[in-house]
Amino acid sequence: MKIIGFPVDVSRSQDGRIIRGLRTRQSLIQATLDLIQAGDVEPTSAAIATIAGVSSRALFQHFTNLADLYAAAFDLAVSRAFDRIRPVDSEASLSSRIDLLVSDRSELFEEWLPVWHFAERVRSVAPAVGLGVTQLRKLLRERLAAWFESELSNLDPAARDLVLDSLDVAFGLDSWMNMREQLRLSPIHASRTWRFTAEAIVLQALAVPTRPVAVA
Repeated sequence: MKIIGFPVDVSRSQDGRIIRGLRTRQSLIQATLDLIQAGDVEPTSAAIATIAGVSSRALFQHFTNLADLYAAAFDLAVSRAFDRIRPVDSEASLSSRIDLLVSDRSELFEEWLPVWHFAERVRSVAPAVGLGVTQLRKLLRERLAAWFESELSNLDPAARDLVLDSLDVAFGLDSWMNMREQLRLSPIHASRTWRFTAEAIVLQALAVPTRPVAVA
């Protein structure tokens, strides 16, 4: 069992000091995530320690610096998000999978807006968060490929990459942020816009034969 933010597996330890240390560490990670989700894009050590109910000295006994704590909080947010994602039903119709994709991502990304703002703010001072963002984008792209695997597998490699790139752009976190914050669409309106986009891209590109893409 991996404990987020803890370097070794101590989940079965009977040592009281280790257990207390683990609880303090987990409290600090959760306090950081609570502040992020409340809109604090760069929580201070004092604020985190106060929310966790420990001293700032105790914080730095468990984390060398804030960058390490930020990375642990980001990892926790990612793990919770992906634990809730439903498996792809490869037997479902294309239309049903589109509906599920829009439903899943609109709910997930709406909850993730504060975490995304935090990641963009601290990635320069917490390189591990920047790496986590890159990995998250990769996971989301792989998820799209799995979602439409049966259709994508019928395309030639160049067409497959082009369609997957289009899906990745259309249904990434950046797309949701643009609709919510730049276009100022409500969550419901943004979700409906996504569904329209999905039908325009997916049904046209995946449901009919695609010509080979010319290579420049």
